[in-house]
Amino acid sequence: MPVNTVIFNELVKRGYSVQGKKRSWDVANAKLWYLTPELVKGYLNLTTYPPYRKNFIDLELGLLKKRAKLIAGFCGATTFNLIDLGCGDGSKAAAFIKQLPANVRMRYCPVDVSKTLLDMAVKRVRSMHSNKVFAIKPFLTGFSEMGEIAPMLRNSEYQSNVVLLLGGTIAQYDINDFLYQISKDMLPGDSLIIGNGYRTGKRFVHLEKYKDPLFHKWFVHIVKGLGFSEKEVQVGTRFAHGRLEGYYTVLVDKKMTHKGKTVYFRKGDEIIVAIQYKFYSSELQNFCKLYFKDVQFLPEKKGEYCLLLGKK
Repeated sequence: MPVNTVIFNELVKRGYSVQGKKRSWDVANAKLWYLTPELVKGYLNLTTYPPYRKNFIDLELGLLKKRAKLIAGFCGATTFNLIDLGCGDGSKAAAFIKQLPANVRMRYCPVDVSKTLLDMAVKRVRSMHSNKVFAIKPFLTGFSEMGEIAPMLRNSEYQSNVVLLLGGTIAQYDINDFLYQISKDMLPGDSLIIGNGYRTGKRFVHLEKYKDPLFHKWFVHIVKGLGFSEKEVQVGTRFAHGRLEGYYTVLVDKKMTHKGKTVYFRKGDEIIVAIQYKFYSSELQNFCKLYFKDVQFLPEKKGEYCLLLGKK
């Protein structure tokens, strides 16, 4: 299998930890999930899967549509940059824009590591022919560049930034560090809109739903990017280290050399490819209150999903 340089370098940079007699390699970085056409296809296949759409995407879209006017009032500004972090195919931003008041004037700024998804988002929003969208400025980059993007966009015409962070993205990172990195370059009056799930009962339940083959068909391309064939690994899902983990167990000893770097994998090694943290509503609100002076919690009554609004 051909080795993907970005995935391989991420593994080398992070190294491994030893847990009992097992070595654990952690490449659970969400920027890798959309890195190749195969990974993007795996993600898009998941978004069309009926149970996933019903329990995740449709709940978020419904909230955005129902609460758009409230959100607009919370944000305050009628002229702003709408920064869509991890924009995906742009469907959520488009639904949100459609419901905003007619007096809104915005520049849509999708941000994604995948050019395929970025192009889809631009095309979708442009095809709306909305009188609210006066300009589109896409950014092919990761979240780590947010500190450069936000100040760059601010000018005499678009002085405020409204940041979309939808799709449960925040659950894939250390929430404290992530909120700090986003908020530190926001100015008074700027707003953040988070879409994320929240728990109401036990924190770690329903593990079976994360074992759907669609997740494997998506994430297996991470380990393929390390040079493994599908027969050389076995997929697994578990609750561990205070989070949900998707991982692969290595079934063979294997030496991998790429661009002068060599990694020796042992049979039994584990490669963590995806993580998701689970939060209670009070935890999400308290985290946001550390970085924003005004926070609103907007739950979906039919399911464990919410929008969180934060204003500097």
